[in-house]
Amino acid sequence: MIHIAAETQSDSKLVNEDLSDRISQLLMEATQRTILVSSVAFVGYSTWRREENGDANLFDEQVFVAREGHVRFLDPRYELETFSPDGLSWGYAGSGPSQLAIAMLMEVLDDWNRVKRLWPRFLDHFVVKVPRGANWTADGADILAAALALEGHQERSS
Repeated sequence: MIHIAAETQSDSKLVNEDLSDRISQLLMEATQRTILVSSVAFVGYSTWRREENGDANLFDEQVFVAREGHVRFLDPRYELETFSPDGLSWGYAGSGPSQLAIAMLMEVLDDWNRVKRLWPRFLDHFVVKVPRGANWTADGADILAAALALEGHQERSS
């Protein structure tokens, strides 16, 4: 399941259920309702920070991986491809989201030959759809199912 945080922390519900359901539904449609089990989860966290001049218009985005009770930063996998040396991002089609698509797929597939064929479609199906600046979570099983479905669709199209 995908969870997107509410736009503000003052909302009575901490999760934007409508948006979370829409993105989850898109992934479920892509996967044809494949159910998998995974021991990994992703957490995207965005926070605003102030520039030296006091303007609060910059934000930092981090992605964490929880696997078997351990939490760590998601490895951006720069050794495979360097689209964004400035880090990972989401919510638009660009260098940071491209790096995130590669990193997430490598985390669930661990196969660069497969990932390099899939990441552009995964970028379009998931990473771009998460609102920029939003906090989010994604179950690794959903990401794996989406990757396998995209891979299967790609093979049928070839």
